[in-house]
Amino acid sequence: MKVQAVLALLVLHSITTLAQQDPQFSQYLDYNAYINPSFIVNDYELNADVQHRQQWVGFDGRPITTSANVSYEVKKAYSAFGVTYLHDQLGAQEGHNARLNYAGVIRFKGHTIAPGIYFGAMFTSLDGSQLNPIQTGDPNIISSKQEGNAFDMGLGLSYRYRGLVVGLSISHLTGQTISYPETITGAQSEITIARHYYGLVRYDFKIGRVFRLKPLSFVKTDAASAQFDQWLFFGADNLTKMLNRVNIGVGYRIDDAVMVSAELIFKWFRLGYSYDITTSGLRSYSKGSHEITLRMHLFKSGGPRAGTELE
Repeated sequence: MKVQAVLALLVLHSITTLAQQDPQFSQYLDYNAYINPSFIVNDYELNADVQHRQQWVGFDGRPITTSANVSYEVKKAYSAFGVTYLHDQLGAQEGHNARLNYAGVIRFKGHTIAPGIYFGAMFTSLDGSQLNPIQTGDPNIISSKQEGNAFDMGLGLSYRYRGLVVGLSISHLTGQTISYPETITGAQSEITIARHYYGLVRYDFKIGRVFRLKPLSFVKTDAASAQFDQWLFFGADNLTKMLNRVNIGVGYRIDDAVMVSAELIFKWFRLGYSYDITTSGLRSYSKGSHEITLRMHLFKSGGPRAGTELE
């Protein structure tokens, strides 16, 4: 009963405040095209990844997110093109987001600058039958399942030099409002897809021939609330002929979670897993969050230091 009550508060809060938060991620923030469309430009021409996150395990109606990205850099056109799809479930809300990504590629003396843009569409549904409003017959809360959609657009910019990566982006630039009207009862719920701002910086230090250290800082805000992540990754290179690197990471999301991760990097692909230990008030209901990622990368891209941070 307590879990259901907390879920109801989360969903109803997003409706009454007319704001919808972007889904959460813990892994590989500097490769995730959903966060920044310019990240389709990196050290490889062809990239494909699938990411799945089970947040707040043990929590009834918890957020469940699955995303997929495919991108390819066309060297002669100094451009990269990609497709992103994301499915997100939070209790009574279900969302699908499909995007087309584009990024320009400017390389000179080891530096890479990539401005990016995406165009897409959001398809969402809200099942009012799963809600338990405090006031029965509230005209702002629907009682059945309704669907809505909206145009989506965002911008991104990234800079890479050797082991340094800096990224800035804005998602949901148009700030669309999605309505869920019921023709029979006249009730109508509305959710405004809030504009989100992202910032990331990280550096990959090489220590001798074997070891690496990579600090990473990440911030996300919708202007009403903010998230701050700080990571520190430790890596060891050339462990076997097949295994290029093992990365172990520990991070902290302020007022929310302690995060741990492990990553195996092979020649053509990488496999990663992370676990978030909830530190907020939800820890009484949640067993933490699990996230797994499979990423494939093929064909080295240009630049005298290409591949430094991935190998």
